[in-house]
Amino acid sequence: MAKKATVKYENPVVQYKDNLLLTTIGDVWAYYKINPFQINVANVEDKRQYKDSFIDVFERLQKYDDVDLKLLPQDMDLAGRIQGTSPDWADDLREVAEYYIGQEEVNLLQSEFNPAVIDTFYVGVKLKNTSVGDDLKDKMSFVTDLVLKRFAETLRYQVKLTDDYFKRYETMNDDLLGILRPLNAEKLSEEKLVAMLGLTYRHEDEQTLLKMRDTVFDLSHNGFVERITDNKTDYFTHLVVNLPDKIQFLELLPELQSFKFPIEAHIKINYPQRDGWRGLRQQTKQSKGKYRDEMKDAYNTNEDSSKRSELNYKLAKDLVNVLDDKNAFISWSIVLVVRHAELAELKKLVSKVKTRLNTFDRDIEVYQPTFQQEQLLYQTLPAVALGVFKHWQQFTTIPALAELMFGTTQALGANTGFYVGRVLNLQKYRSIDSAVASSRLLLLLNLVISNKGIKGAKTDSPHLALSGDTGQGKSFLFKILLLHMAMFNTKILYIDPKQEVRRWFMRALEKEKNPYFQKLIQSFHFATLNANDKANLGILDPMLTINEHSSEDDIPDVLTLIKEMLGQVRQYSGNVRFDMVLTDTIDNVCHRRIQGEKVGTLTVLDELAQSDDEKVSELALNYRSIIPKTMLRLAFSDGSTDSLQFNDKRTILEVTGLQLPKAEQDIGTYTDTQKYSIALMLSLGKCLEKFGRANPDEFTLEMIDEAWIFNTSQAGKNVFDSIKRLGRSENNALFYATQRVNDSSGEGSIGQFGQLFAFDSVDDRPNILRQFILPVNKANLRLLEDLQKGQCLFRDIYGRVGKVVIHSLFDEWTTALKTVNTNESARLEEKYG
Repeated sequence: MAKKATVKYENPVVQYKDNLLLTTIGDVWAYYKINPFQINVANVEDKRQYKDSFIDVFERLQKYDDVDLKLLPQDMDLAGRIQGTSPDWADDLREVAEYYIGQEEVNLLQSEFNPAVIDTFYVGVKLKNTSVGDDLKDKMSFVTDLVLKRFAETLRYQVKLTDDYFKRYETMNDDLLGILRPLNAEKLSEEKLVAMLGLTYRHEDEQTLLKMRDTVFDLSHNGFVERITDNKTDYFTHLVVNLPDKIQFLELLPELQSFKFPIEAHIKINYPQRDGWRGLRQQTKQSKGKYRDEMKDAYNTNEDSSKRSELNYKLAKDLVNVLDDKNAFISWSIVLVVRHAELAELKKLVSKVKTRLNTFDRDIEVYQPTFQQEQLLYQTLPAVALGVFKHWQQFTTIPALAELMFGTTQALGANTGFYVGRVLNLQKYRSIDSAVASSRLLLLLNLVISNKGIKGAKTDSPHLALSGDTGQGKSFLFKILLLHMAMFNTKILYIDPKQEVRRWFMRALEKEKNPYFQKLIQSFHFATLNANDKANLGILDPMLTINEHSSEDDIPDVLTLIKEMLGQVRQYSGNVRFDMVLTDTIDNVCHRRIQGEKVGTLTVLDELAQSDDEKVSELALNYRSIIPKTMLRLAFSDGSTDSLQFNDKRTILEVTGLQLPKAEQDIGTYTDTQKYSIALMLSLGKCLEKFGRANPDEFTLEMIDEAWIFNTSQAGKNVFDSIKRLGRSENNALFYATQRVNDSSGEGSIGQFGQLFAFDSVDDRPNILRQFILPVNKANLRLLEDLQKGQCLFRDIYGRVGKVVIHSLFDEWTTALKTVNTNESARLEEKYG
């Protein structure tokens, strides 16, 4: 017959207020939440600093005797985090967003994890009774209150102590918060405290302690506990961890958090009494003398036990020295809790925990006590001290406890938003599927909040950069972002110089018949700039960005850009006279534009062609002869046409005939067509800047593939910097993909990018680490080397850096995001890989 856990081991908590708990024996515990410190890369210095902070905090806590540390995976409310973005969804695609973001992403992830969880860290400290007051009246009142409370509990009456009782602990509560603040701690809200109290009973939302504990625990399954609550049944077990003698760099807590299924960790700590006839110092000195005598006897009689006696004596001697030091000495235990709805599945999970931890460190021992599950159930409850049970205790100094890295996390990304993949640990994963299957840490992005002054964010920049070699997954991620952002209330301009988006989107439309997918893809307007179409002639002319509303301050950027474009067509750097006349003429024509004249860059060349200087006129005529016969006629006009307009909500802009050079190609080997293509890309950049400035009240987004082109010249860098400067002030975001991470690391640009993805690039690894402010060492270089396709480093808006894998949940999206076709030979190669 099932029995309640309260039959033998009664829950000690009888009342709570704010972050304080009162127990049946009169102890008051204060609980705090630790906002975890993010550590997900091989940054030894960050880890050292965190351990130093941890050690300092727990050295200062030794005057409080008992501490309770908890790692509790809790339901992350995935639906709320994803569906909560709905006010920012696009009106014309709201039903599509409701299907993909609001429904499918939530359902698919919840069905995989049942439910998706997030790790939370808590620290409870038992307060000293001396805090109730110094005068006799306060102490007598305190004793009277406790006697009444204990008597009432014995009779099962619900007596409520007044709030004044808990006010006596305010000062100590605040002092403790000050001690814990280096660990980014905050007082636990009463709502979160109640949820923590009810977690064991599956009554996280119940306010009344009696109703909260209306749960039956059946202990008839050897080594397991069956939990029955409101006709719901599940199973759990307690595992006791015995750590090895040497635990430097053990980092056990991050390992527990890396399991695909959630694991609770309960660490009970006691600072033993050192002095007095019952103190640990006196007991240790007695043991030291005992082992010394045993060692002498063993040596004198040549017994085999001499080595053991020598070891015992050495340990006792070391412990005496430790206890004579002012640093804290603790006894503590670690109990893990694993849960599942099915007993058979739970047994498999327990086997995985034991195997994995033994593989992690072969000296780690994991016990599953068969007949002490009820005892362990009580020991893991809040406000229960380690001193209640003497089993499975370990004795160390605080630095040993710090090695476990309690209070750290690998989480990255936003707290809300859409799903793009998983956060990974530092292990090597050969494929996207294996990487995804290894992690329960979801990577969410909310790209419409980056410039809104989010609390705790390191930057307000909405810009995002992607870098990496071809074939690593950069374009795949870029298009995942495109499809998601299309469902938000954002005006998008996507520059596709390779003309691949339309091709793959159209093929996906033919193959995938999901109506929501069809509507999403069909919402994109494809604009193609074709030099053979007379309607397109001159519409990319940078001169057209200047009008009657412009000022003289706008002229230098346009002047530099036009000169660079002409320099791409034909070098004139050796002709000083031409350079001087060209500069003056462009400046003059720009002023005429401001005054309202219909003039353009061709006007500049026409005037130069009439120069009395033969070399100047000859070069101008040469330009005039090249431009009308090539794609360059898209970017040179006489001023009679209008600049390129973007009236559609989602525009994908193509330019036919572009042949961009490879990023690593030497400039001296560029063909004429490649030079012309770069010139057009520079003029496109000026149009992007105009697009971003058009309406500050409307959130605009430019997405540029192959953006490294802008770093090939100073004029390109100027254009790119102008786009980046729009940012928050113009309610504009720039997402761009490039080959080298340094393309985003120009002077002052690190702060201009709120988020950064970097796929591996063999020749660029040191620069990648520097961009992420990581040490360039063997461990981090190996981290980059181990990145496989689809895996990359990521820096979020909070400045946290880690390793992630990009993942698409939808087959139809994967079809649309392809960049290459596979074949039978490729599939055969993968089969035997």
